This record gives sequence, structure tokens and C-alpha cells, in this order.
Amino acid sequence: MTNTENRLCALRFDEKRNELLVLDQLLLPHRIVFIPVKDTKDAFTVIRSMQVRGAPLIAVVGALGLLVEISNLEFKSADQFMEFVNSKAQYLLESRPTAINLRNALEQILNTAEVEGDAEFKKRSVISAILKIYHDEEEENRSLVWNGYQEIVSLKPPGSKFVLMTICNTGSLATSSWGTALGVICALHQANLVEMVYALETRPYYQGMRLTATELRHSNVPFKIITDSMAAWTMKKHKVDAVLVGADQVALNGDTANKIGTYMLAVLAKHHHVPFYPVVPITSLNLERQSGDDIPIEERPAAEMLSVNGVYIGAKDTPVWNPAFDVTPADLITKIITDRGCFSPKDMKKRL
Repeated sequence: MTNTENRLCALRFDEKRNELLVLDQLLLPHRIVFIPVKDTKDAFTVIRSMQVRGAPLIAVVGALGLLVEISNLEFKSADQFMEFVNSKAQYLLESRPTAINLRNALEQILNTAEVEGDAEFKKRSVISAILKIYHDEEEENRSLVWNGYQEIVSLKPPGSKFVLMTICNTGSLATSSWGTALGVICALHQANLVEMVYALETRPYYQGMRLTATELRHSNVPFKIITDSMAAWTMKKHKVDAVLVGADQVALNGDTANKIGTYMLAVLAKHHHVPFYPVVPITSLNLERQSGDDIPIEERPAAEMLSVNGVYIGAKDTPVWNPAFDVTPADLITKIITDRGCFSPKDMKKRL
């Protein structure tokens, strides 16, 4: 169902040498360049600059960046090691505050670091914990894609093909494995069940145009890019069967935070009676957020909206508001697809 050979890779990690390379996604689709990540500063930079993006991938890159750094250092005491790891974790948290997967991964690492022992023992324990996070992401992603595949094929008679819509990029470029929403779409395509994918270009960073189109073309999935403002008319004229999106975090009441424009899609899907599915690993659930009102929304620089590839399309002093995310209320969501199953938003908390 998920063909490892036929996916783009967002990172390359050599476990024997503790060497990490990440794909510079800002250069896609025109150039493929891998950047070395040698420490947490490098990890912070590639995450903050959006050379690396996608909540699951951000978590893995942040964790592996820490692994690479501590593997090359010696610590005189357990206290020194703890102080170092704590400071680096706090630093990494500031890179993309809306991506809860990174915080969950860092909390797991910090809990492991509390183990009794000297600095070397703590260091080995943390490295093992990070490697487990890295490998677990692949297994969780496999389950996530399978659960999503089963949910979508249940919407129509066996053998039916689907017209699907998505926003942003949620494929192998957003994870260290197959992807979330786009991973499900590619799995359906491998079963010859995709008639057409309508992918929003995803202003202002064009993740749909630059990244999702690249992945869909690479996997030979039939697709068309549409502007974000074409979504309603596309749903009306092309009878979309389902909308599949990602989420950077999920509140306890089932509200989801995702790329700006997702809320718009959910409203449109509700009006057109189209099932709407966030596809997320369970690690995207934020136990500290009761609802979407509690989720902080990152705002990006004005230049990202006013320019394309460094060329300004508006006056540099044009006032803009540029939130990177929005929140989709739970009552607009059909089900949330996770690696542990597909749940109605109100059941998410109960299923943990």
C-alpha cells in the first residue's frame, strides 16, 4: 500500500555516523539540495526558515539535531548534561510554536534524561530515546495511512474512484516517512482509486504549488493545482468526495490548528456536504489545550506575503496580517484520522 521506493525523502540520517541531512524545501521544485544539520542551532534554523516544515518532520529534525550535537560532546557531570539538554530543548521549542509534535518529542527526551546515572549513561539513554522517536514515527505513520485508506474507501461502493481535495503539503516532505493526508491520497492512488486530486496552491508560501504538486507528479497521481479562492467552485462543479488535511495540533475538544485556509475549506465542505478529515498522528493531540481558543497562532513576516521568490508583488510598506495557521472548529470535522483509529472529534480524548 505504501511504496517506500517511490517517495521523496525529506531527510537522510546515518545512524552509524550520526550524520543528518535535510532537504531544503524552499528550493523545490527547481533544485534538490540537502543541507547538513550538525547541531540544534542548525535544526532551529532549517525549521524556523521553513526549509523544513510539517509537524511530524519538525519533531524528528529537532530531536535528531539534538542527537547529533550531544553525540559529539563530552559532559563532566550529570548536572552539566541536564542543564545542556534543558537549554537546547527550550531553544528548539521557539522554532515553530504551533507544531505540538516537537514539544511532545522534547518532553519525552527530557523525561528520559531524568534517569538515574552519570552523564554518559544519561547521554546514551537520551540518544536511544531519540532513535526510538525517529523509528516510531515510521511505524505510526504506516498505521495512520492504513486507517485513512480504510476510512475513505468506506465512503463509496467497492472499486469506486475518488475526487479529493487537500491544502498545504502533508506528504513525505512533511514527515520522515509517507505523510499524513497526502500519504492517504498516495495509498489510494496505488490501489487505483484516485480519479483526481485538487490541491490548493496554499498562499502565501505556496506549499501546495511547490511541494504537493512535486510529490503528486513524482507519484503519478492525477492532480490539478487550484488557487485557494477556487475551492468552493471546485467543490460545486467537480463533486469532491472528501477533503483531507493535516493538523499541527489538536485540542482536547477536537478543534484542529492547521495551515491558514484549512478553516475556510472546512466551512466550504460543510456547505457542500463533503466529508472533512484532518489526518494526524496521535502525538499531535495537545493535552494542555482545552479548545482551539487556547492554541497560539504563529504570525509570519510581512515579506512572505508581499513577495514571491524574493520578488515583491506589492509595495514593501503595504500593511498586512499574515497568520500562518487557523483553527477549524470540531463541529466542522467529520472524523479525525489517527494512527490509533478514526474518531469523531468529541471521542478523541476518550480514545487515549
